[in-house]
Amino acid sequence: MNIAPEYLAAIQGYGYTRTEAEFLYLVATYSGYFTRQQFLRFAHVEEAGAARRFSEKLLRFQHGRTTRYAYQTLVYNLYSRLIYGTINKDDLRNQRRLSSDLIRTRLLILDFVLGHPEHQYLETQADKVDYFHRTIRLPLPALPGRIYKGIQSNANAKRYFVDRFPIFFPCGPDSLSLPLAPTFVYCDSARPGLVRYISHLRTYEGLLNQLPSFNFVYAAPNDAKFQRAGRLFAHLFASERSPSTDRLIHYFKIRQLWEDHKTGALTRSDRQLLRDGDTRFHRQVFEDAYRQWTAAKLSPTDLTDVVRKANAQEHRLFSTCVLSEDYNIFERVSSNYPTKRAAAGGAAGREATKP
Repeated sequence: MNIAPEYLAAIQGYGYTRTEAEFLYLVATYSGYFTRQQFLRFAHVEEAGAARRFSEKLLRFQHGRTTRYAYQTLVYNLYSRLIYGTINKDDLRNQRRLSSDLIRTRLLILDFVLGHPEHQYLETQADKVDYFHRTIRLPLPALPGRIYKGIQSNANAKRYFVDRFPIFFPCGPDSLSLPLAPTFVYCDSARPGLVRYISHLRTYEGLLNQLPSFNFVYAAPNDAKFQRAGRLFAHLFASERSPSTDRLIHYFKIRQLWEDHKTGALTRSDRQLLRDGDTRFHRQVFEDAYRQWTAAKLSPTDLTDVVRKANAQEHRLFSTCVLSEDYNIFERVSSNYPTKRAAAGGAAGREATKP
C-alpha cells in the first residue's frame, strides 16, 4: 500500500514518529481500534516500552481512549477528529464506541492488513464505490449497502461496504498465486459457527456474481472452520454455475419479448429468469452478443463460442489465511468504560495476547 507522504507528515506534525504515524494511518483507515501488541508487530520491536511510550502519547494528546477488557487488557480507540480530518477520512465514523463483537472484528481486520501491507487496497467506501460503479460500471443496487434513516423522512442515506472488510488487488512476490482481480477478505473469529459468514456471502452475492473473476480470502485465528467455509463458498460461486448456451439463448428470447413490450407472454418463471439473467449476463461480451443476436448475426454455434470464451476468463479462487490473534479478551468483559487511570494517560494494562 502507498500512504501519501503529506498524510504522514501531517500526523507526524502532532508529535508522532514516522512509524507511529504510519500505524495511526492504518488504524484510522481500517479499524479505529488497536492493541499494543499490534503496534509492536507493526514496528518490528519486542520492547514493550516502545508501545507504552506510543500509547501514553496518544492519550496525552487526547487522540485516543482506552477500554479495559478481560485479563486487564486495554484496547485503544483512535477517536480524534483531528487525525481523521488530517488524512481526509473524517467520514469513517471510527470515533463512535462499538460493541465488543464489532471491536473484535475490527482488530481482526487490522491484523490482516498489518500482515499483508504489500497489496493495493481500496481503502474507503468512496474508493470501493468508485471502482465497482464508476470504473467497471456495475449498477449501484449490486453493491452491498445499508440504508440509514435520518431524523427527517427525506434524510435517509444509503451507505455501501459498511462492514469495512478489506478489498485489494494482489501485489508483491507473495501474490503470484492470486489472479490479478479484486480480492475480498472476510475476517472471522475463532468462535464456533458460520452464520455470520453465510450472511456475509449472501450480502456480497449480487456483487460477486457480476464479476468475471475475483479472489476470496477467509481469514480466522485458526483453521478449524476453513474446510466448511470453503464448501459454503463453492456452493454459491463454484464454476459449475457458469452459464450454458441454452440458458443464454433462453434469456435472450425472454429479454427480447420484454423489450418488445410482449409481457403477456411471459410466465412468472420467465420473469425470474430475466431478473437472474440481467445479473448473470451483464458483462459487455454478453451485451454485444445480444445486440448481434437480435440482428440475426449470431447462430447458436456462435453463441456457444461466446459462452466458452466468457467461461475461460472466469476465475473464482477461494483461499484461507491464519490471523495472529484470537482476541478472546471479549469473552469476559470486565468493563465497557475507560478506567480513570487509563483516561488520564496511565500505561496499565497487559497486551491482547493469549492467556
